[in-house]
Amino acid sequence: MIEMTIDSIRVSLMNYQHVVILKEKRSDRYLPIWIGPAEADAISIKLQNVDLARPMTHDLLRNAILALEAASGTTVSRIVVNDLRADTFYAQIIFEPVESPCPLDIRFPFEGAQHRGYGEETTAYITWQSKEYKGKIINRWQEKHHHFLEIATEHGLIFEVCSRKEGKEWLLSKIKLDSRPSDAIALAVRATVPIYVEESVLDKAGIFLDRDTGKPIPADKAGEGDKDKFEDRGKVDEQELKKLSAFYDFINTLDLDDLGKRKS
Repeated sequence: MIEMTIDSIRVSLMNYQHVVILKEKRSDRYLPIWIGPAEADAISIKLQNVDLARPMTHDLLRNAILALEAASGTTVSRIVVNDLRADTFYAQIIFEPVESPCPLDIRFPFEGAQHRGYGEETTAYITWQSKEYKGKIINRWQEKHHHFLEIATEHGLIFEVCSRKEGKEWLLSKIKLDSRPSDAIALAVRATVPIYVEESVLDKAGIFLDRDTGKPIPADKAGEGDKDKFEDRGKVDEQELKKLSAFYDFINTLDLDDLGKRKS
């Protein structure tokens, strides 16, 4: 994951579509994400420190999370733009335990599934904060002496849990909440948490500016000096780039001559 900052919010003069421009913190690569006008206003208002008499929707979301953090023992640690599929960006709001991983109960529909015998799409029942959630395993891996699982529920929650290889106790390491990037970013500026983007998303949709024309270009077509920075991050194949053609056509309608020089 790569940490980003909010460079600006732009509007296409051709169709008045709003775009939030994220900038890689340690380089000059950018990620434009189209968003709705209401979400653009929500982000801009907070960035400009505009005082409102009543809380807007994203203020209410942040206030609700603050009220629940003490009871749940978790806190919002960051937001992540984690995927790009069919010209649609996806994000997650990441909650982590305040002090240390919290124990929770997990049961499987058959015996012997504590650490092996299950795979992706295996059903699991999680009991956390006295409530049971039904979900399916969507990912599993090992790190050192621990097993990790990601279990997605129908409520948009993804529980990341871990357990020692020979242990029976599962610990909650993270909760990931599915979100639109615009809502996640509007929350991030209110909760003052960092914004991250998965490298695979930047490989697909990250842009540089052409030094001659000032127009945006995909990362894979950047100048040699820029490409060297990202040579180990994988390449996007031609078929994937064709799927993103509408995205790049849209980005070319934006005036980005002053990219990195002004704030929204």
